[in-house]
Amino acid sequence: MRILHPTDFSRTAEKALIVARDLADRLGGSLHVVHVQTRFEETLGAVRLRPHLDNVNPELERRLEEARREEVQRLNDMLRSLASPNGTYELRWGDPLPELLAMQDDFDLVVMGAHGSDRLDSFFLGGVAGRFLRRTRVPVITVREESTTTSVRRALVATDFSPAADGAVAAARQLGEHGVRLVLCHVVDDPRFRDDPAYINTVTDSLNLLGEGFERHVIRYGDPAKELPAAAGEVGADLIVIGLKQQRGAIGLLLGSRVDALIRSSAVPVLAVPTEVD
Repeated sequence: MRILHPTDFSRTAEKALIVARDLADRLGGSLHVVHVQTRFEETLGAVRLRPHLDNVNPELERRLEEARREEVQRLNDMLRSLASPNGTYELRWGDPLPELLAMQDDFDLVVMGAHGSDRLDSFFLGGVAGRFLRRTRVPVITVREESTTTSVRRALVATDFSPAADGAVAAARQLGEHGVRLVLCHVVDDPRFRDDPAYINTVTDSLNLLGEGFERHVIRYGDPAKELPAAAGEVGADLIVIGLKQQRGAIGLLLGSRVDALIRSSAVPVLAVPTEVD
């Protein structure tokens, strides 16, 4: 299992790194820590307001080059500390989203912090995590600042019995092979079916058919964005696993407001598994 951890050195990223290290140890995998820094010239502010004078000002050019070296050294020292003792690290320059997407096929799992200016938006997960999640082909664990997870011992696996949910179940079973206990969960979000015994019996039968490898299953009623974190708390889950539908030939994922709301607000880390469907 090759695990990628993008970091911006924030507190949220630190919490994601704890989860990434735990999974690397548990799964016998490798951990690669990466930071994508904007181009050096873009960080210099007023120093670069008169670039046409640089060529005739050797002292300014010398100072800029020295600042570049110091910045690279500082960032590499921070990355080395985060990746130790067994991980590798990498410093990249440019726009974080394209750089991370260019790396994705070299890894089996991405574990990253989720925050951004759109955090309080009612519908969409913002920041690099949200934009990356919409475009990636690789499973992604997003970790919020509110997370208290330090070790993934039990996972709550959401299913609506769709092909995308089947992808989440398959990914969860891989975790189960390494000692993670699994709980299967279906949320009945249509109030018309809440008191329909025939429907609930059908759901129960379907959950039982998927039951291999799961210690139990639970049925909740209401909005999945609210009910899944609540169920995770009740069963003691350290991770919520969901499937994301990826249309064949389409560019990116339309997560939908409920999935966005779940990933954006859940204090329990969320593993989102993209699954290509026709």
